[in-house]
Amino acid sequence: KQWYQRRVAITAGGRLLDGTVFDSSKDRDELFKFKVGTGQVIKGWDEGIVTMKRGETAVLTCKPEYAYGASGSPPKIPPNSTLEFEVEMHDFFGDDCSDDGGVSKNTTKEGSGLSNPREGSTVSVSWSMKHLDRDLETRSVKFILGDGAGEGVVPGVEKALLKMKKGESANVTVKSPYAYGDVGDAKLAVPGGADLVYNLTLEDFEQAKYKYEMSNAEKIEFAEKAKELGTEYFKAGKFDLALKKYKVITEYLEPEAEDFDDMPDSDDEDKDGEAEKSEEKDPEHERKSQLLQVASYSNQALCLLKLQDGINAFKACESALKLDPKNIKALFRRGQSAEMSQEWEDAIGHFKAVLEEDPKNTAAASKIKFCRNKVMSFKQAQKKKYANMFERTNFKEPEPIKDENKVKPDFSDDEEGEAIGSDEEKPQEMEV
Repeated sequence: KQWYQRRVAITAGGRLLDGTVFDSSKDRDELFKFKVGTGQVIKGWDEGIVTMKRGETAVLTCKPEYAYGASGSPPKIPPNSTLEFEVEMHDFFGDDCSDDGGVSKNTTKEGSGLSNPREGSTVSVSWSMKHLDRDLETRSVKFILGDGAGEGVVPGVEKALLKMKKGESANVTVKSPYAYGDVGDAKLAVPGGADLVYNLTLEDFEQAKYKYEMSNAEKIEFAEKAKELGTEYFKAGKFDLALKKYKVITEYLEPEAEDFDDMPDSDDEDKDGEAEKSEEKDPEHERKSQLLQVASYSNQALCLLKLQDGINAFKACESALKLDPKNIKALFRRGQSAEMSQEWEDAIGHFKAVLEEDPKNTAAASKIKFCRNKVMSFKQAQKKKYANMFERTNFKEPEPIKDENKVKPDFSDDEEGEAIGSDEEKPQEMEV
């Protein structure tokens, strides 16, 4: 069981009993990777590989029922062939739960059912955690998947749970960035930069509903809880987690575009569609939904400003103002976003928009003064910069040159018949 779904990296060469080689990844100098026990390879490999150690080379002799059976694999492998494989075990590792090797899961006890919990599901889990040979924590906890940080659950454990089934146990290796990072945790005696191993069990879970499965009332309730949790994260200085919760609100409450090409044709289905449509257009739901969306976008902007992301903060404000063009907080934070990007003139315009709606807003008035000073300082700096540039190059406008050497042609009759510009009519020399 501890090998189930473990990924392995091997090189192998296959031959018939008469020595005829039909394939060799070793000759191609490439590793062959697969998951044990999932039917990706012949039965002989699934059962033989698990007996090997890292760095070991072994010959696996596979009878037809453990290889390609009565049919073989034409044209290279005849029917009912016993095969020999020379296999070298290069490495083995667990299921990659983070797509970058940061969280690796090795199942020790299979779970039941076909589904895995998704974000938003309520999960009941237990674990024992160790660093090297030291047991550091044993714990059972129930929490909403995706909100584990509020319960002291590290991101790596949450990523592993997304790949587990009910009742499944696994050894989960969590590298430092997905655990307690470079800081560590003094309370648990976890040093900075420590990789941890969890013996993790998903005891049970209540699956989260998809957006389309929720009624309007359920969506509002879900959004209000997300807003409350986002506010808790924000007050605790966890701006990235707060941003995540605020984004969930708009994801669930934004109206979905209707595709009329896919509308049902039958009378009964049309009635069902009309019932659903009428629920979506419930005025009270629309009012609550809009208030929550505006607050969510505005709070997203606030989090993004804390995270020094002025560009996306500006976009969040624009989304809020599409729903409520006179929202003071969104107008003010839009100005802050432009200020963060050092777009001083734009910022002044945005803060003026605040004063149009709230003439007594002293914060906006103060910001306008601040930004005007920045504009003035910038212009003075530019003026000085270019003045210095001309001084360094010692640039002067060229003076026009008076050409006194030129002699106007004389088209009158000349008694001597001398040519213009002859030696007898020399021009005066130019003064130096």
